[in-house]
Amino acid sequence: MKGFFIMKTTCEICEKETKDKVSYLELDTWEFDFLNKEKKDFYSICFDCFDKHTNNFIDKEMDLELRKKRSLSVNREIQEEIEAILEIES
Repeated sequence: MKGFFIMKTTCEICEKETKDKVSYLELDTWEFDFLNKEKKDFYSICFDCFDKHTNNFIDKEMDLELRKKRSLSVNREIQEEIEAILEIES
């Protein structure tokens, strides 16, 4: 049986030594736009950095959804007020 080793590299975010890899598809999916991307299939990104970024991304999306819901409810309230004013003026 031939032996093999996993080459350790440095994380492209925090520069700590890691053997973790992330595919370019995952980088696109999770919007790692801040990375200086080269044309390669895998990027060395440690689990902690990947986890932190994806959690922030999910939180940002949740905030966006909450803002949309609030905006819709506020718009509905404003619409109701406008309709009430128009009824009074009629």
